[in-house]
Amino acid sequence: MPQVQVDPNEDTEFHDALRAHGIIPPKPPSRSPSPELPRESEQRHRARLQATVEDLDEELETADDDEERILQQIRQQRMRELAAASSKARFGRVYPISRPDYTREVTEASKEPGNLSETDEARKGTGVVCFLYNSGMETCRLVSGFLDTLAAKHPSTKFVSIVGNQCIPNYPDHNLPTLLIYRNGELRRQIIGLRPEIGLDGMNTKMQDIELLLTAVGAIDPPQRGQSGAPTQEKKLSDEENDDEKSSEIRGQEYDDDDDLDWD
Repeated sequence: MPQVQVDPNEDTEFHDALRAHGIIPPKPPSRSPSPELPRESEQRHRARLQATVEDLDEELETADDDEERILQQIRQQRMRELAAASSKARFGRVYPISRPDYTREVTEASKEPGNLSETDEARKGTGVVCFLYNSGMETCRLVSGFLDTLAAKHPSTKFVSIVGNQCIPNYPDHNLPTLLIYRNGELRRQIIGLRPEIGLDGMNTKMQDIELLLTAVGAIDPPQRGQSGAPTQEKKLSDEENDDEKSSEIRGQEYDDDDDLDWD
């Protein structure tokens, strides 16, 4: 009896019955064409995310309505990124100043908008650290090295330096090193000497001690609010404000504000 040739790929009820009884193999799954991924579009979008503002502006000149909306969003994001980067990298080193520069480089500079939200009253403006020193003193040389490193690490804070008795006539060396902390146009703290009551220890002071202290008094913007250790240091300074010796001895007398430090 001649055998009938059956095409296993045909799709009829007869073939379905043969497949059900195992006479012919199951119908191979149909291969529908896979949708093409918009690879070119994805690559173009990634390229736009890395493009400069100038490149985006060139694309905007010939973009249609849909592309213009996307390009404008990317451009706005890029502008925000550039503004944030520029704000954070404004300084980065210790700037020597002279007495006539004080108001402009310290008081006025501290009024410039900072990186944190303007709703943060304690940290409005820019942190400025003014370092009064005598290069012949070991403690001043120690702090000077620390500030060079901290200025590079925290470029959103401005660090300046000036010889103590050039900044304030007859300023006593025993008050050095002195750090004057400004923010938002105000003198916030005076750190006089490397004293244990404010968490420092003379020539045994470490850079981390200075960094923690500057963070606690608001000169350095912390990476996270509630940074570990800062509240303790802040409390030490708050307690010290109640002591008679908290007021600095400028020209042999006490002073409570920075009027004698701001020159026209």
